[in-house]
Amino acid sequence: MKFKSLILFLNFVLAAFIFSCQTDKSNESKVAESAELQIQLEKTISLDISGGFPKLQGNPIFLSDENGSYFYIQTNDGIGTFDLSKGGLPVANLKLEEIEDFRGDRTTGQNSFIPYEKNSFLYFDKKAREISIFEEGKFTKSQKLARISMESPNPLIGVLRFALKTDKIVAALNMLELYGKPPFEYFKSENTTGIYSENLDEFKSALPLPEEYLGKKVNAYDLLISMDFDERAGEYILNFPILDDLIITKDFENYRRLNAAPKEDFVSLTNRSGINFGEWKKEYYTENSFFTVYYDPFRDLYIRHYREGLSEEDYESLAQNSYKMFDPKNKNFLLFIDKNGQHLHTMDVSEFNHLYIHFGKEGMYILNDTKLENEDSLTFSLFTIERN
Repeated sequence: MKFKSLILFLNFVLAAFIFSCQTDKSNESKVAESAELQIQLEKTISLDISGGFPKLQGNPIFLSDENGSYFYIQTNDGIGTFDLSKGGLPVANLKLEEIEDFRGDRTTGQNSFIPYEKNSFLYFDKKAREISIFEEGKFTKSQKLARISMESPNPLIGVLRFALKTDKIVAALNMLELYGKPPFEYFKSENTTGIYSENLDEFKSALPLPEEYLGKKVNAYDLLISMDFDERAGEYILNFPILDDLIITKDFENYRRLNAAPKEDFVSLTNRSGINFGEWKKEYYTENSFFTVYYDPFRDLYIRHYREGLSEEDYESLAQNSYKMFDPKNKNFLLFIDKNGQHLHTMDVSEFNHLYIHFGKEGMYILNDTKLENEDSLTFSLFTIERN
């Protein structure tokens, strides 16, 4: 059984940017070819979310297995499962109020689900600081975080909602506890990753913050660590927003680095001087950044999402109109890499909703919707990916 949920690690800082933007698609991004890869628009798929599902949210969740690709939308009392390959209405709708023996909060609020099989979930209760597990619609176990985690930084719920369940539960730690405050320049490297045993009775932290962070000023956006998992190789692939390299590890003690940057020293920290979120946001958007990483298990590829810095003039113009910064001027790209580190292709995704990307057996899904129009549906484009 495949234990993998694709991660788009969006911190609460970014989650607020999900509600408005202005852009339409052009034909330029519909076909992308290189010497190594051919990426073709196959079709569009519309999901019917008229049954009380919010349109855009800060926690896009996907999962694929051999039978299909699925998109999940959390509601006030549960989570709905949509079949991306077929579209239409949800194929399942889990409601906490209907779960027997579940003693936790039955209104989800700021809490978060993570699917690890099509109908099985981790559930993180922010108020209770508790993890619960639902298997095929049934509640099976739960654990208070405080009972097993006494370390700092802590795996707070706001970070745990973007976790991976493999033979263990792995999540980026809340680095803002230590690094997201003055003086923003540090010389001691704390562990970045929290690891729970599958039965939720043990916890440890691992993988120190890379040395590139030390002795330099960083801000909150530089600490938004994301990851994905290669089940066949048993490897975790980690993205640090300022590193040219991806970090690839099996045990979070030994690792290798793989270059995945469009150019050397792609991110500069010379503009890092702010002390609040408004200043950090401007610093982030006016400098290059590595946003997240994906692993495509069906084509054995790494895909790194990076963005190029805006000019200050463009940033000020866009920030007045769109918290999400969806505009062709805000350039976002996907860099496709094989496991030997060969750079195969770069695809411009600036005109799509590039926060919602998923790689399934059918190809790459990317959301077209970039603003709150027609709130009864969501439309994805499906691109096939073939090696030349």
